[in-house]
Amino acid sequence: MVVRKEVIGDATLYLGDCREIAPTLEGVDCVVTDPPYGVRLNRGDGRRAAVNGPLAGDESPPDIRWVADYPAIVWGGNNFCDQLPRSTGWLVWDKYHHEKSQHSQAEIAWCNVVKTIRIHREAYHGFMRQRDGWFHPAQKPPALLRWCLTFTSGTALDPFMGSGTTGIACRDLARPFIGIEIDPSHFDIACQRIDAASRQQRLFA
Repeated sequence: MVVRKEVIGDATLYLGDCREIAPTLEGVDCVVTDPPYGVRLNRGDGRRAAVNGPLAGDESPPDIRWVADYPAIVWGGNNFCDQLPRSTGWLVWDKYHHEKSQHSQAEIAWCNVVKTIRIHREAYHGFMRQRDGWFHPAQKPPALLRWCLTFTSGTALDPFMGSGTTGIACRDLARPFIGIEIDPSHFDIACQRIDAASRQQRLFA
């Protein structure tokens, strides 16, 4: 069920569950997304919060088998090997971390749009890499998503939109975008960020 729908230029954003909304969509040409591969209970209120992290107990990842029906790029796809078909094409984000860093030095994305491994090198400095701030625990740099989009064409769908960085990347490339997000606070942030990117683009135009 669609709880709310916002249209911002060529971006159409849905607040709701992608399992219900995605099958109803038309005009999707590709999927570029970073689904949660772990969910944890928020302490104190019992709500389930999606976060990128290891699974434990009864936690389980979302079912993303359907994305393989499209040209698709799935960050963290190595956590969905039981759902996605075998692929020789993987995208790698080299974060340029020092070898002694406690953080991951790279992230990988399953895809069916290239047949070999491709690497994007961009230093990771958290919110400092975001031109408008840091809003989500799994937020990716816009430049990384723009790079991903160069392997696809047409209208891009992000069924796990988060704070809307894929939508901003689409806006930068003048690409139509459809985003779905189940968390109201992240949905609001995505709307604000994509609207701001749209206004900035019109200003420079």
